[in-house]
Amino acid sequence: MRSSYAIGVDVGGTRIAVGLVERKGRIIKDAKSLTPKGGPFAIVDEVIDMVAEVSDVVKQGEIVGIGIGLPAQIDFARQSVEFCTNLPLAGVDVRSLVMSRVRHHVTMDNDGNLAAFGESKYGAAKGIRHFAMITLGTGVGGGMFIGGDPYRGFRGLGGEIGHMVVQLDGPPCPCGGNGHVESYLGRPAIAAKGRDVAVTHRGRAILEVAGGDVNLITAEDVIKASFAGDQAATEILMEAGVVLGKTLVGIVNLLNPQMIVVGGGIGEACPFMIDRAAEVIAAEALAGRRDVRVVAAELGNDAGVLGAAALAFEESDSKEGLNR
Repeated sequence: MRSSYAIGVDVGGTRIAVGLVERKGRIIKDAKSLTPKGGPFAIVDEVIDMVAEVSDVVKQGEIVGIGIGLPAQIDFARQSVEFCTNLPLAGVDVRSLVMSRVRHHVTMDNDGNLAAFGESKYGAAKGIRHFAMITLGTGVGGGMFIGGDPYRGFRGLGGEIGHMVVQLDGPPCPCGGNGHVESYLGRPAIAAKGRDVAVTHRGRAILEVAGGDVNLITAEDVIKASFAGDQAATEILMEAGVVLGKTLVGIVNLLNPQMIVVGGGIGEACPFMIDRAAEVIAAEALAGRRDVRVVAAELGNDAGVLGAAALAFEESDSKEGLNR
């Protein structure tokens, strides 16, 4: 008999979310915290403490395992962290550190892959066999499903939509490159544009939302100012929508997906950005534009947790020879 629960862990550059999830996708108990700044072991300790917090409401034998999503490139077969832009986890044996202190099997994957996994199992892409997802948050991630299965590439390092180049010699990306999607659509990039505008008369509303201190302006302040009717803030986000659209034109032309799901805190807070991206696809993509729908993610902040839990269920069922 298949066990009833899995634990999903979503580690982001800003926050960590952990949930105890039943097979149908309902989160039974969850916990959230800010991502510790004290280094990799502080992050691992926080994950372990949060796993213990959410797992105490059921018998441990009812939990099939733990899925962990990291904002990193994961060698999926070796379960090693190969590259991590926004957290100090590259080269850290996160899986072994967690498994040494919990009773359950642990499987790691890229957080964008797992957000896509969650939307595939429980959200906007349920029943869709060919789709891509892009997540706009502190960083920009992504995941792809081809023929109903997640596509990770040769070693699991694929799906890095945020590090596609959209402009030669463009602004620096946190990964060390230049002109990447993340250089334009991540929280730090949008906040920087807001600060640039806020020092002028046109950006006064953005400055007011941030409490009058230009150094405290965040991407969320730009979004709030836009929804309050500020033209300068809206222009920043509409320009971001164009960059998003041009990025997705490449995805449409390369993969011919049925659907593109836009998620993450920034993507879900700006529906007009998604609409602008869809307009760019309709104007610039090749024939595949007629096949694709661009939609907002449905699972919100729970996508990563639900996707990580879905991965744990799938790994457990695969080992037991059960159907997905």
